[in-house]
Amino acid sequence: MILQNNNISWMYLKSYITSLALCITLQGFAQSDYEHIGSGNHAGVEVNSSDTASLDKDLYSLTGEQLFPDLAASSRFLAQATLGHNWEDVEYLQSIGVQNWLDEQINMPINTTYFDKTNEVFHYFYDSLQSIMPNPDNAGNFKYAFYDKLFDEDDALRQKVAFALNQIVVTSSEGLNIGSGNAYHYDKLYTNAFGNYRDILYEVSKSYIMSIYLTFRDNKQADYALKTFPDENYAREIMQLFSIGVWELNNDGTLKLDAEGKTIPTYDNYDIEQLAKVFTGFRAGPMLDTTYFSANTSIYAYYRDIAYEESWHDKTQKTLVNDTVLTPGRTAEEDLNDAIDALFYHPNVAPFIAFRMIQQLVKSNPSPAYVNRVAMTFNNNGKGVRGDMGAVVKSILLDPEARDCDLSIQNNTVGKLIQPLERITKLSLAFDLDTPSGRKYFYDGALRSYLLQGFYSAPSVFNFFLPDYAESDIVRPAGLVSPEFEILNTNTSINYINIVENWIKNYPFNSVTILNIYSYPTGNWEDQAYLDFSDEILIYETQGINALMDRLDILLCYGNLTQQTRDKISNTIAQYTAQVANYSPEDAVKDVIFFIMISDFLILK
Repeated sequence: MILQNNNISWMYLKSYITSLALCITLQGFAQSDYEHIGSGNHAGVEVNSSDTASLDKDLYSLTGEQLFPDLAASSRFLAQATLGHNWEDVEYLQSIGVQNWLDEQINMPINTTYFDKTNEVFHYFYDSLQSIMPNPDNAGNFKYAFYDKLFDEDDALRQKVAFALNQIVVTSSEGLNIGSGNAYHYDKLYTNAFGNYRDILYEVSKSYIMSIYLTFRDNKQADYALKTFPDENYAREIMQLFSIGVWELNNDGTLKLDAEGKTIPTYDNYDIEQLAKVFTGFRAGPMLDTTYFSANTSIYAYYRDIAYEESWHDKTQKTLVNDTVLTPGRTAEEDLNDAIDALFYHPNVAPFIAFRMIQQLVKSNPSPAYVNRVAMTFNNNGKGVRGDMGAVVKSILLDPEARDCDLSIQNNTVGKLIQPLERITKLSLAFDLDTPSGRKYFYDGALRSYLLQGFYSAPSVFNFFLPDYAESDIVRPAGLVSPEFEILNTNTSINYINIVENWIKNYPFNSVTILNIYSYPTGNWEDQAYLDFSDEILIYETQGINALMDRLDILLCYGNLTQQTRDKISNTIAQYTAQVANYSPEDAVKDVIFFIMISDFLILK
């Protein structure tokens, strides 16, 4: 950490820790609550004209959903709906409105898939640079593709939803150092982000990467003579984590209780054993051509779906959850399809997925009414279709509980701690990260080590943090949860401060665009990533610090920068200007951004 003034830096370290301590209660600061027509707080808003001559009220009324948000509300919406945005994105959303932006994003054609992007990275290293790495298809290629795509392409909502889905339907590069396969699998979430959740369950169940990750590849029917039985790992996790959860739920996400007031399990060991029989006979298929990752033909199987070995498939009768019976003698594909239906049509799926998607996009503690509204959309998109993820995402982001911003101290369910990786992507996109080569090949291993989160590197199928994790002293007694706080500790807090300061004041990273002496891709000192602060520097020079903080309040804090923080920053910058030799406007701007990034920015309210 760069300490130009130990007292001032320690003041901000204390401010950061204090901010997090306050945020553990998930409460906002006590402040005046102003409602602006068009700010996105549209619940219950109706504007009628003064013309009372006409009896046709619909011609002279305007509901809140038709209003366009102001800049602060636009930024807040984008903070929920994307992995980051810049000032121009805020202005664009403000000009077209939330509904039009959502429709535009959902209907936007896919430019490149992650598989195509990973293949592009692959060929850059192994055709252009002539790399001779022992494993040319390493997982790093997919990570480079993720960041390059994030910083270059416009389908921000689809990328955010895929990122969220991967933290529910988890696979990870931990133990799977296979760039092509990981990218091919991730595309199942990305391409179906606005598709149907049934397709997601079906597609990931046929993924060769998933078959390795949750160990049902080469799964065979039971051999009672040899006392061998099908692997039950995937059968358990697809129920527990990907679809119906552990306990029966009401449609609003609350627990169903039996006559004795006890929770009701959704499945038991028998159900796991029966479902495990479905996932038998899955194996790698015949070799493909090597049009893509041509440097190593042994990787052919990873970027494709599993194939069936019918002689391995259990063809006995199977009794599954949701009262589904699979008759004997069926093929592996027939069993898989009906098993997916048994899970997909279970009444738990709608509230289970609704709750977890709301947590990823909007807030840690949605009300039962909010969950119910989204679950109802999952059950029926208004056109009789169940599982429409495009409709679900719109329902989450347009819901009054998402668009209202009750920051009163009495409301302790507002907000969520921004995930460590999202803090970095939001900073990068806010200030238009770029590199001299135009390639943004970022290896985020340091983030995984120091912040306990990197892209596609969850430590287990249970993700980086549990959706029901609750800080023990304040949150749990209040009956609330604080998922992201599971990876917040003394080390990750201090590491974040150091990383974000270096990201702002020195350089974000060296893009991995050259080879080292061993022909491995490595960081290129002549291809350092950089952030563009030119607009902010101009504002500071011509209009002063208050105008600068007004802009950053909208861009980074969505209008929630507190007066207390503004005063501390102003006083600190004035002190630096007076005491630090050659303290430039650029230094001042970087310090202001740094101080905001370690204080009011951290909680999305």
